[in-house]
Amino acid sequence: MYPGKEMWNDFVDRNRYSSIFQRYEIVDVYNKTRNMSGLRLAASNEIGELLACMAVKIEYKRFLKPLTSIAIIENAPLYEDSEQGRKAAQFLVNHYNEHMGNNALYTNVKINKNIFLDDLYKSEKYDKTECLNFEIKLNQDADAVFRLIHKSRRKNIKRAEKKGLKIIEAAKPLLQDFYGLLKETYGKVGIDIPDISLFNAAFSLMPNNVKLFFAKYQDKLIAGRLILLYRKEIFDWYAGASSEYLNLFPNDALVWHVLEYGCRNGYELFDFGGAGVAGEEYGVREFKKRFGGQLVNYNSFKKVHKPVITKLGSRFSSFYRKII
Repeated sequence: MYPGKEMWNDFVDRNRYSSIFQRYEIVDVYNKTRNMSGLRLAASNEIGELLACMAVKIEYKRFLKPLTSIAIIENAPLYEDSEQGRKAAQFLVNHYNEHMGNNALYTNVKINKNIFLDDLYKSEKYDKTECLNFEIKLNQDADAVFRLIHKSRRKNIKRAEKKGLKIIEAAKPLLQDFYGLLKETYGKVGIDIPDISLFNAAFSLMPNNVKLFFAKYQDKLIAGRLILLYRKEIFDWYAGASSEYLNLFPNDALVWHVLEYGCRNGYELFDFGGAGVAGEEYGVREFKKRFGGQLVNYNSFKKVHKPVITKLGSRFSSFYRKII
């Protein structure tokens, strides 16, 4: 018997390694998104009790799906903390590897603080890369969190307020405004962003797990930040800002507002969403660093399922970006 939503989420929510990217609804969000799809894989025992599960995201370019599809797994499989559960996790990864070649050129896996999964993916011939992130503890007074922020950032936050910047919470109807800011920000550094249908689906299918904040100056929305909420953690998902108004420090003000919101609403951790590969330059690492968080390591794993087509696909993808 395949697990339904209630059984799946109960298993995920009780797991010490769980994240919002393994909940049942996230796969529905992916499947509602243009140029994206999602998969659920699960293993149960002989009486139908769930032993392990994993959600998979697949991204691709329209018209070039066979040449551009990649799969992404976030800290999974989740598994029962038993020998049987670990065997089920291994079974899922083996099954995934055997069948995924028909669906993706390669798979990227993010593993955070789970030695068993580190060893499992290494044993399955995934290549490991050491990556960085910043985490900020929110289970303390907001003033204490503010004091941990670097002096220059605290000044920027105060300057933004003095200049008349306001932070507002917004709902789904303003997603188009947010998406415009995203396209400007990511377009300048040549990074593709998901279709706006991803954010529409998240608001529709996971309304209690997503919040959108804007920095507003006079009557103009000049920056936005979209966060995900799960249990006691805030995940920094997407952010964009108008370059015309960066002198008003909207990004500093928005991050601080999210941190303050977390402190005042019972959250314990803010996850900055990654800070690049260890030993390599990463554009916004210094920005994130100055908010006083702890620098942490996690491992990223990659397995190429179709080496020849992957090389060909990268060429097509590059050409595709030039013509759109």
